[in-house]
Amino acid sequence: MSLLNNALSGLQASQYAMNAASQNIANLNTPGYSRQQALLVARSGGGFGTLEAGNGVEVQSLRRVSDGYLTAALWRANTQNGYDDQFQTLIGQAEALFGSDELSINGGLDGLFSALSAATASPQSIAPRQQVIATAQALAGRFNQLSSNLDLQEKQLDEQADAMLANINTQAAGVAKLNQAIVDVQAKGGNTAALEDQRDQLVSGLAKQVSLKTQRQADGTLSLSLASGQPLVLGAHAATLSRSGDDISLELGKQSFQLLKVGGSLGANRDYKTGQLAGLRTSLNSQAQAIADQMNGQLQQGFDLSGNPGQALFTYDPANPAGTLALSGITPEQLAFVGNDGSGNPVGGSGDNSNLLALVDMKPGFYDGYSQLVGDLAVKSGQAQATASASASLQQDAQAQRDNVSGVNRDEEAASLMQYMQAYQANAKVITAADDLFHTLMGMF
Repeated sequence: MSLLNNALSGLQASQYAMNAASQNIANLNTPGYSRQQALLVARSGGGFGTLEAGNGVEVQSLRRVSDGYLTAALWRANTQNGYDDQFQTLIGQAEALFGSDELSINGGLDGLFSALSAATASPQSIAPRQQVIATAQALAGRFNQLSSNLDLQEKQLDEQADAMLANINTQAAGVAKLNQAIVDVQAKGGNTAALEDQRDQLVSGLAKQVSLKTQRQADGTLSLSLASGQPLVLGAHAATLSRSGDDISLELGKQSFQLLKVGGSLGANRDYKTGQLAGLRTSLNSQAQAIADQMNGQLQQGFDLSGNPGQALFTYDPANPAGTLALSGITPEQLAFVGNDGSGNPVGGSGDNSNLLALVDMKPGFYDGYSQLVGDLAVKSGQAQATASASASLQQDAQAQRDNVSGVNRDEEAASLMQYMQAYQANAKVITAADDLFHTLMGMF
């Protein structure tokens, strides 16, 4: 009977192994799938001492081929790539906005100072004065549009952050649910490989959005915490993230935590809004205020066509200079191009242009601020692109290393399938031999 039992155990073991190989082949293109292996062990002999070869083979377990270190390294690479990719996208949008010819402040200044220079030939004429008014309006419009675009990007950043938070909450709840399912299946002696793959995929998605620390527990669950230590998933319980203004908070049970740095694409979103975007707004407001104040101040030192003291050209709200910059309502005749003789009187008649020339001489100092802003953006955008490219390469390497261990190799599985098919056929022949021996033995009686 040992001959028959051995062959039957071999048939069963070969079938289990072929099932594992077929499952691997079926999931050749399944993202995050970890291949499975049938672990075979020989059964010990019976009661006939050294003459007993053994009792065949058995499948000890179906092993999910996974390297915890490589998987954790992939998650860390996902976090860094998520941050770098998101940041370079956002700063690239800002660079395109401020570098646009249609919205360039320096382009608007070119138009204004060209009109001022043209007016010096005939300062008392209305047509060149009207052109000065028109180009000043166009310059204010450029500041307004840039400020509006920053407002729009700020709104989009908040909407994007809310969408990320909702996705993070959903994925964290999914990890908690899978933790419970894995515990339940293990208690029944079932195979948890598919559930663990699903859980790893959710964690991989979470890691791209926030920086995580992971810890595998003895019961098969996976605990997740943020990089700063706050718990995100504990067993079958998941925390909830929410936003209030620029602040992100986490709640788990009755505990609440304020999050300062979260990493990943969500961290890049918050860092860009509170850092880079806020800096751009401050710089743009400073430039709008400086241009308005300096030009208004110079005009107020001169006199208009009627000999009246000069009036301001621009007006703005100090709380938002770039967004509210506008013309003061001044007319072409009220532009104070006539100079001051130093004692509070006009230098000459309406044909004098000495104050206008003083305005023209202010031109060089107005360009530096915006040129520096655009230049700094270009440098930072270039650095962000290089960093994102490097982190993407590292992420691809980490993915490749994980797949080399856990991924399905079509050639390997085909060879394995052939090997176990041959083993199955060989065991079937052993059964045939056992059957022949049995019939021969029975024939002797």
